[in-house]
Amino acid sequence: MNFEKSSIFIKFAEFYFYILAVMGLNFNKLYTTIFLILFLFPIFTFGTDLPTNSNNRSINLNFYNESIELIYDDRIIIEAPFENSESSITVFYKEMEDTPYQNLLENLESYKKKLSLNDWLFYELIRSTLNEIFIDKSDRQKELAAWFLLSKAGYNTRLTYLGVFIFVYVHSEENIFETPMIEEKGKMFINLSSIYNNIDTKGALLNMLPFTPNPAGQIFSFDLSKLPKFKPLEKTRNFKFQWKDQVYNLQIKFDLNLINMMEHYPIFEEVSYIQTPLSSIAAESLLPQLNEIIKDKTEKEVLEILAIFTRSAFQYKDDNDYFGKNKPMIGDEVFYYPYSDCEDRSALFYYLVKELLHLPMIVIAYNDHLTIAVATSKSIGNPIYHRNKKYYICDPTGPSNSEEIGTPPRGYRNKQFEVLEIN
Repeated sequence: MNFEKSSIFIKFAEFYFYILAVMGLNFNKLYTTIFLILFLFPIFTFGTDLPTNSNNRSINLNFYNESIELIYDDRIIIEAPFENSESSITVFYKEMEDTPYQNLLENLESYKKKLSLNDWLFYELIRSTLNEIFIDKSDRQKELAAWFLLSKAGYNTRLTYLGVFIFVYVHSEENIFETPMIEEKGKMFINLSSIYNNIDTKGALLNMLPFTPNPAGQIFSFDLSKLPKFKPLEKTRNFKFQWKDQVYNLQIKFDLNLINMMEHYPIFEEVSYIQTPLSSIAAESLLPQLNEIIKDKTEKEVLEILAIFTRSAFQYKDDNDYFGKNKPMIGDEVFYYPYSDCEDRSALFYYLVKELLHLPMIVIAYNDHLTIAVATSKSIGNPIYHRNKKYYICDPTGPSNSEEIGTPPRGYRNKQFEVLEIN
């Protein structure tokens, strides 16, 4: 006897005895038993199955160390059109609208909120989900389904096609590098499919679908100023630096999960990396140690310590020499990879000054170098004037083992630069 049937049987019995009590009747146990058998047993046996949806399916994903359980109705698995054309793709979208897709979309959006996913990570969750649901289906079908779900989630999407290939675009106002984009009526649309599948469409004459499901939809963002709430994968490394005659040894924890997340993350603007905070485990590991070191130090001494830390605790190597490509890093990545360059250390230095000194800063961008200038309370060198404030360069990259701050990096004194402001 299953739980559902036994529960219903009990409720029928309770109802029966309630009727007897109301009527003032006093049947003996034999009559009661006979009644229950003759009248309730057929109902209990044949009529108590609760209505179920035989089309419901469930999948379990491991998404950046998070266990994701999703329910979907398999009627959303409709076949992609045999060939790409304006009419066939539009028909596919209309057919998807007639399926019970809402439950899956609501599930996905609930995880987006629960895990504080930005738009790119939400898109990754959609793609990971479709890879499971459409496991035996073509890439075209997955692309079309991703386009549909993104549109229904409220984004302003576009779709292009070439031969058997489908490409999903979304409206964004952020600069994403090394990624195909199209412009329509003054709005930029980024090719999410080419990022996810690592496909280069440069120079290809793509056909754009005139059908636009959600032209007034929301703007897609890659921003990481707030990190997702993934369960961390903790890793620890030791770092050493020297200030004056004192050697400091730091044991720093960081989140390997963020390293995995950034491995295939689209490359965005330098300022966005600088605004990305450390993970909670990295901050809770590093900041107390630095606070102990800088205790009772002057503002200038603290800047010297932070500068020599970022200059000396890590080995320098240009991205192209180590990765073979441009690879800007967020703070946690600096602790993971054996090498880092000026962009990476600037992001770490900016975070440390912000958290420990709370001083205004600007980013100084030379044509081949990135550094940080700090608005100190007292003069510490040669100032850069910007918006009625004096800023002093505290280069986080070099020279190694030098505590010199307040002046441009060596070889850059007379070079032109651009000031990048941070919100």
